[in-house]
Amino acid sequence: MDSRIIAPSIGLAPRARTRHCTLVNSAATAVKTTVISMVTNGSLAAVKIAAGVIGHSYALVADGIESLNDLFSSGVVFLALRVSAKPPDADHPYGHGKAEQLGALFSAISLLAAGGTIAVQSFHNLSHRHTSPAWFTLPVLVVVIMTKELLSRYALEKSEETTSSALKGDAWHHRSDAITSAAAFVGITIALIGGAGFEKADDVAALVGCVVIGYNGVKLLKNALYENMEGSPPAELIEQVRGTARLVPGVRDIEKIRMKKSGLGYHMDIHVQVDGAMTVEAGHAIGHRVQAALLQSNLRVLDVVVHIEPYHGRSANP
Repeated sequence: MDSRIIAPSIGLAPRARTRHCTLVNSAATAVKTTVISMVTNGSLAAVKIAAGVIGHSYALVADGIESLNDLFSSGVVFLALRVSAKPPDADHPYGHGKAEQLGALFSAISLLAAGGTIAVQSFHNLSHRHTSPAWFTLPVLVVVIMTKELLSRYALEKSEETTSSALKGDAWHHRSDAITSAAAFVGITIALIGGAGFEKADDVAALVGCVVIGYNGVKLLKNALYENMEGSPPAELIEQVRGTARLVPGVRDIEKIRMKKSGLGYHMDIHVQVDGAMTVEAGHAIGHRVQAALLQSNLRVLDVVVHIEPYHGRSANP
């Protein structure tokens, strides 16, 4: 027997209304964080590219290119978050949450593409003579490193708060930028101290930064593909769902749980075991109580399908 309710925002019980507001606030927080990222990335990109061109530092120009990539990526994440916040409709009965996971996938791919572009240009520069970087590029990099690391920490904190994978990808864009800027700082410093013969140190630094970008890009891509393929959420979350359902009077055990992430929340199926001798009506009522308990919890559950099963001893299924 299935017991299914997709709760609207109007007419909800107080705790369910609070859950709905939490998800709305999370979406607003994620969007606000992305806007801050876009403004910061645009400003830093202009400063880094200008300073890199004037100061003859390709590592700094490469850093600026990555910031432009970050700006574009943040724009896509912004659109993905706005789309994912739309309510279900006739064409999308499960809502538009997958847009957030697609935004995370794009963010990972764009990070890898940026790293590849910078690597190709860095290898090209290593085979050509060029002027040593100017000293004034160093204080520019110090400001960039501090700004991007602070922005990364802020975005990571908000991604944990909102459970947004797209926002987490955006945060790692910022951290990768900070790391490549640090590598550029080291390379330029070596070039300036070493003098003639050390001009290419900042190109080598750009390549080191590409390794960091590639590593983080692969990690983000793996996670984004996992969520887009509807991988299972953390075991801790499943256990919290199991514990919440077991507290409902009349529930004997939980046979199995299936969950998938959609946007900033989860859709789930849960098989609840009850006394096999009770009436269909009584089992149906327990199913609704389980559903209500999960929807009103703080577990970010968007929708629940409850299956009622007869209890025949402890289930062997997870």
